[in-house]
Parts: sequence; structure tokens; C-alpha cells
Amino acid sequence: MLSDDPAHALLVGRMTQEGETPLAVLPIGSGPFGGLSGSGVLAVGAVRLWLAQPRLLGGPSVASVPLTSVGVVSVRAQRSLLGAGGGLRVEVVVDGRVLRFGTRAQRADAEEFARVVFRHR
Repeated sequence: MLSDDPAHALLVGRMTQEGETPLAVLPIGSGPFGGLSGSGVLAVGAVRLWLAQPRLLGGPSVASVPLTSVGVVSVRAQRSLLGAGGGLRVEVVVDGRVLRFGTRAQRADAEEFARVVFRHR
């Protein structure tokens, strides 16, 4: 699984080093305008949920949490500042805190990601 996206490549490499294989991957964005600027990745392995996101300076950073800390993952349509077509909002509950991400992935792909997290937590 090769990628031109540095966050994606870094995340898959880090997961491999930790002995995990990505079961599902979801491209995400971060930022103040609907969460769709920037390039990041969420991935789920057999025991951890992983996140790679860009930093202001330097390459992307990688973080992970045990799937036992992950609650509901929900997917819903997100409006852009100019109306419809704002992509999707993905909300992930981690230790009771809601983390929000935007994605331009297809709804079916985002919902499949949520199902994979649910099956493995």
C-alpha cells in the first residue's frame, strides 16, 4: 500500500513497526473551515486507533489510542461555508471526549471505517 500522502505513508510505516496492519484507513482534514484543509489519516488496527496529522512546522505527527478507549464513531453530512457539498464530518469519542474530523471520502467508505472500529473495540 503505497501513497503519495506523507501522513498516510508515515502512519502505515509506524503501524507496521508496531506490529499492526491497517484494517481500515480514512483520509481526514483539519482546520477551522469545516475540517477539510490539510491532509491527515485515521486508521484502525486490531488493537489501536491511529491518527497522523500535519503539524504547522515539520512532518506529520502520529498518535494512537487503544480501541478500548474508543466509543462511538459517527458519520454525518457537513455543510460548507458556501452551502451543500461540504464533505462529511466524522466524530470519534475517545475517553469521553468527542474528536471531530472532516473528510472528502465517500460516505460508504467513512461508514465502513466506523463499522470496522465498532467491530474491533
